[in-house]
Amino acid sequence: MKNNLIPEPSIAPVIALYDRACPLCRTEMHRLKARDRHGRLQLVDIAAPDFDAAQWGFPLEAMRNALHVRTAEGEWRIGVPGIAEAYRAVGLGWLTWPLRVPGAGRMAARAYRWIAPNRHRVSRWLGFREAGHEPGPRCDDGHCPTHY
Repeated sequence: MKNNLIPEPSIAPVIALYDRACPLCRTEMHRLKARDRHGRLQLVDIAAPDFDAAQWGFPLEAMRNALHVRTAEGEWRIGVPGIAEAYRAVGLGWLTWPLRVPGAGRMAARAYRWIAPNRHRVSRWLGFREAGHEPGPRCDDGHCPTHY
């Protein structure tokens, strides 16, 4: 699905619509952004007060239940394929090789369908903290000191 209201790929090659209010989501997206040496990944916070879901062509509830990533070609990858696309954009696509093992992609998608709507609870279980309560520097400007 293409959306002509979204910036052209030359401006923002890959766009990830993510929930910054989710500690796990925020941490992972900011880690990816920290690895984005060529500016190929743009993060858009769906929890921002000025976020307009209609601009992107998806209901906000759908975006809350799955990561939505727009490729450089203007196509959408939702859920696990969106995660893989974000990793590819920053040069870490090789880390997604397990998804190509027969059956693994289906299992990952099944797990994701449970994790995504429960992401705040999962974040707490994994020890991630709510926005504004993280120790150390934050990534508000897109430059994060976190390294793998």
